[in-house]
Amino acid sequence: MLRPRAAGALVGITAVVLTAVAFGTPAAGADDPPGTGAYERATRLTTVGKPLDLLLHPESGKLYVGSDTVAGTPDGSLAGVYVVDPASASVRSWVKTSPGSTGAPAQLPGKRLAGPLPGDGVHYLVGLRGIAAARDGDATGTGGWLTGTTITQAKAGAKAGTVVVVRGTRLEEVAVGGTSVTVERTLTLPATGGPLAVDTAAGQIWVTDNTNGLLRRVGSADFAPDGKEIALGAGAAVSFLEWDTGRGVLWAGRGTVLEAYDIASGKPVASFDAKPGDTVADVAVDPRSGRAFAVWQDWGNPPEEGDGVGQLSVYDTATFEDLDLGAELPGVNGQLGGSSVAVAPGGDAVFVASPSDASLTVFRAPVPPTPSASPSPSDSTSPPPSGSPSPDPSGGPADPSPGDTGPGAEPADTGTTVPVDGPAADGNGTGGTDDLGALGGTGNTTGGGSPGTTGDGSLASTGTDVLLPAAAGTAALLAAGTAAVLWRRRTSGRQEA
Repeated sequence: MLRPRAAGALVGITAVVLTAVAFGTPAAGADDPPGTGAYERATRLTTVGKPLDLLLHPESGKLYVGSDTVAGTPDGSLAGVYVVDPASASVRSWVKTSPGSTGAPAQLPGKRLAGPLPGDGVHYLVGLRGIAAARDGDATGTGGWLTGTTITQAKAGAKAGTVVVVRGTRLEEVAVGGTSVTVERTLTLPATGGPLAVDTAAGQIWVTDNTNGLLRRVGSADFAPDGKEIALGAGAAVSFLEWDTGRGVLWAGRGTVLEAYDIASGKPVASFDAKPGDTVADVAVDPRSGRAFAVWQDWGNPPEEGDGVGQLSVYDTATFEDLDLGAELPGVNGQLGGSSVAVAPGGDAVFVASPSDASLTVFRAPVPPTPSASPSPSDSTSPPPSGSPSPDPSGGPADPSPGDTGPGAEPADTGTTVPVDGPAADGNGTGGTDDLGALGGTGNTTGGGSPGTTGDGSLASTGTDVLLPAAAGTAALLAAGTAAVLWRRRTSGRQEA
């Protein structure tokens, strides 16, 4: 029969062990641990006018910003095309003037960036029917104007130096020269054309038919429909179209819904809804990281409509899951124009343009935490814990000693610690103890200090780490407490004898 103090020690040890189990073992259905973080706001640039569109050049890596002027600017119009260094978020140059309707240079907004030029530079829309080209360092763009119907959509053509535009029911391929723009091919569409997506490598053009609820494919070789169509479900008109050419998926913005369509099957594969008061403004696909970045902007005057806060969302392009890596966008609303987004290859930096507050914000990807160095199980220089057995000078087996107290002393309840690997203050598993003694870390649902190890504990009883499953680790802790009690009974019996 256990003596009262020995029984009390067992109860205390058992309570500590049960506390460790309660804190260290997740209950059935418990939430998963939070992610490593989200995209963080790094820089906010307010020297590029009112940004209307973004394009990160695939070869030069420079960020082009098509802008309008900001109302009330005391120093004159800020319209034009800006070239920004993505690393420093500083303006490299400003294409201030572009070809006007009469051919004379004029300061006009860079309404839409159609596509990149070889090496560096962009094609962009000016005015109602103007198309220009400019590179970093140019003071003015080159190009000209078309006559007739207004240009509503534009994307880089499959042939170098060309741009595909939509003008009413006509899809046109135009060549941009130094002082003029020439229509080379024309296709009459069944209805007014909408947003475009062009795969220059494959020579395919997708054009939206919002009237009939279709996405229609046109071959750039013969500039004619090839019969491939994708039916859109019920919903708002398509406001933008982005092609993930690597996966054969078209992303379509439709008011409060962002949809993704598989080209091969012609079926929708994903749909994301806006929070109340928001609409989707733009999406950028990064094949290298396998992610799609969408900008949702608020639409209204808070608190009457919406909350005045937009959202940057990040999706996996393979699984179409929301990765929960986005960020809030205060002040991003649609009252002064649609926001736009661009992403650096690899997804390390994301750029969000907001016409509503005349800003360009740079978001940086979260940096994974660096694992803390943990002592190796074979590290002989690590001091043994205070509870390690001491060798008997005679060479025989030594009695277990739970501490530095004499044989007649009771094990100290407050000095008994069983280190278990757990998260340190920085969230990394480093192996150690906290104020709970046997509980290593706070709120840890998986033991073990090495990344990728799930459900393991590290029992430090002899100076050597032993990785055990969570259940085995609990049993080992109970065994350690029982051993201490048996030692007490053993030594007490010797003294009484």
